[in-house]
Formats: sequence, structure tokens, C-alpha cells
Amino acid sequence: MAHLMMIESWVGASGNLLPPLLQLLGHKYTFVTRKPEHYQSAHSTEKHPVLGYADSVLVTETNDIPGLIEFLKPYRFDGVITVCDYYIEVAREVAKAFNLPCPFPAEVKTVRQKHLMRQALDRAGLSNPNYRLANSWTEAEEAAAAIGYPLVLKPVDLASSAFVSLIQNGKELQGAYQALEAFPLNFRDQQRDCTYLLEEYMNGEEVSVESVSYYGETAILGITDKSVTGTPYFIENGHMFPAKLSDETRIAVTQFVRDALKAAGFDHGIAHTEVKLTAEGPRIVEINPRTAGNYIVELIQRVTGIDLLQAFVDLSLGMEPVLAAKDCGIASAAVMFLVPPRSGTLTRTQGIESLESDEHVVRYKIENCTGKFIETPIDNACYLGHVVTEDAVGLNARLYAEKALDRLILSFDT
Repeated sequence: MAHLMMIESWVGASGNLLPPLLQLLGHKYTFVTRKPEHYQSAHSTEKHPVLGYADSVLVTETNDIPGLIEFLKPYRFDGVITVCDYYIEVAREVAKAFNLPCPFPAEVKTVRQKHLMRQALDRAGLSNPNYRLANSWTEAEEAAAAIGYPLVLKPVDLASSAFVSLIQNGKELQGAYQALEAFPLNFRDQQRDCTYLLEEYMNGEEVSVESVSYYGETAILGITDKSVTGTPYFIENGHMFPAKLSDETRIAVTQFVRDALKAAGFDHGIAHTEVKLTAEGPRIVEINPRTAGNYIVELIQRVTGIDLLQAFVDLSLGMEPVLAAKDCGIASAAVMFLVPPRSGTLTRTQGIESLESDEHVVRYKIENCTGKFIETPIDNACYLGHVVTEDAVGLNARLYAEKALDRLILSFDT
């Protein structure tokens, strides 16, 4: 049995899946957090798994790396882990200080910071979208003039597509710029890097490539599709594994991602690399140095039998993951998320009972939000539930999930 240090977590997806997995594997963990109440859902009274499964909970300031290291000196652990983007660099520094394994490469900042990743691809001679960096409104205007509309404005250091906006004109640019200017701290109260990344809008389907690297050797597990909603925001509302692609496209995307990971110095850990399939070829959207969120790890396991979260745990303990795919009798698996169409007080959710009788729905979770005010959706934190489906014979799992969600009707107080 190993004893891991878990520094913070996502509230959803992997944050729910990792704690019971650690228990199943016979490991225990100490959860280190600055704010236990962050993990209490406004829509549920249940204790969050990261707190419920923890061997112990240490409350301290996790945003102060030197202070955190000093606080942890009396404790002994076998490895360091986190599934939350905002604490990946923290986990890496803590692991380095105590000479412990962790599932992140030494150069993890290069992929965590979106502009550093773009610059790394430039140095390697890999194709990027046309992009500019800005540190003021004047520079943002100049960058937009050089790129042209439509374009995408991104914060360089946020996650979950937060504040990533499709911009069609100068007025929209100013609105998006001002929204970020009014957000100097991220969602975990960390000081933001207020550099703005402006990129040309890339037309094409978006997919993600899931990979595992162990000291320089990279294995590609497959490609997942993605759909988004909520324009001008980019809210992910569904995924299917494997993506429905031609062999030619699959080979091209896989090789491009291998080259991109090498260029960014990503030689150890799990990567969830998002790619746009443009007319000019594949282009990197971003590289996430962690397991995929949004239950993609579950989809992969249902189809291949490979548990990416277990591989993540192995890496956090300095062990080489076993990545042997097997025939699970499932051709494709999908997840679709219930994204509220608007803000307002939710008065009724109809159609949930239809999910029980759907032969393709393997599980679902719909939050009980009746009577609660729902904010306008702007990022992936807006979900009111999800549905997971399987197709044993083909690549129709996404279609089944979409049809299942279409039967749900949300009513709001006018």
C-alpha cells in the first residue's frame, strides 16, 4: 500500500473517479487543500469523494509553494498527485522538493502556459495558427488588426475553456478584454498572468489525442471527438471514443501530436492534446498535462479496458504503466453534458425517467436543481448533469447520447 499526497482536485469528473480508484488499488492518500468547502456542491448535500475517501485532510495555503513545502516537512509520502490544472506546477515543485515521483514532466510549465506552448512549436518548425500576444488594450487592438476577424481571445493560464471567446469584431474584443481585466485572480485565488493570447479562428472539427509518456517513450491510446456549444464561448458538451476518422487523418493527427509533445519537452506523464482538423492539416489547440476531463477516461476504459487514471496513479508512484488494450465488446462510448440553455430559476426537469429504459444509456447523473437559480453558461463548470452511452457494434454512441439528452426538457421561471 502506498500513501499519496493529493494537492487539491477538480470538483467534477476525475475528481470523482480518482478517490475510489485509489481505494480499490489498495492505496491511501492525504488530501491537502486550502479550502475544503470548495468541494461542497451547491446542488448536492453529499460529501465530495476527495474528502470522503481521504485518509486525512490537511488544510493549509496551497497557493504559497515555499510555505506549503515547509508545512509538509513533518509528513512522509510515496508520491504526489493532482488532477487540477491550477495545481500541476505546485505538485511538480513539491515533488521536486521532497524527491518524490509525480506524473508531470520537468518542463510542465511549457504546456500549462498556452503562449509558451505556441512558442515551443514555433522553435520546432511546427505549424501554428497565426497568433499574437498582448499585454495592454493597445497591443490587443494591434494584434487583432494583424490577425483579422474572426479570432479567438484566450487567457494564457486558465483551464476548462474559461474566458476563451470567439471574437467577430472590435466591440466583442473590447468586451472580452474587459471581462478578463476584471478577473485578476483565477478560480483558485491565484494571481493570473494577464498576458492575452489572440489567435486566428481555426475552422474544422476538433478532437483530442490521449497519450502516456514514460521517461521519453510515448504511447498514443487513441483519438476522442468533441462538440462545443455556447457561442461565443467554447463549452464542451460531448465526446465520443474513438472518433470517427479516416485512417489517413488518424495517422496524420497522431504523428503531429507526437512531434508537438517532443517540441514542448513533454516526456513524462499523461497528455490530453486538443487538435483542430483544418483544411491545411492538424493544428494544436492546447496540450493539457493530465488525464482528460469530462469522463473521457471512462469512455476509453469502456472501449479498450485501459484505465488512464490508474496509469496516472502509477506515474505518481514512479511506476511504468501497463497499457495493454483488450476487446471489451464495445465499439464506441460517448458522454453528453446537460448545458443549461439560459440563466434563470429552474422550475422543472422532464424526461429523466426515459433514461432508465434506454438500452444504450449505461449510466447518467442529473443534478436536482429545481428551485435554484442557474447562471448563464460560459464554461465547462455549467453542467447540470451528463449521460454515458455505449454502442457494441459501431460508432453511434454519440448519436445515442444526443438523443437521450434531447428527451430532457428544462423549464425556467419566466
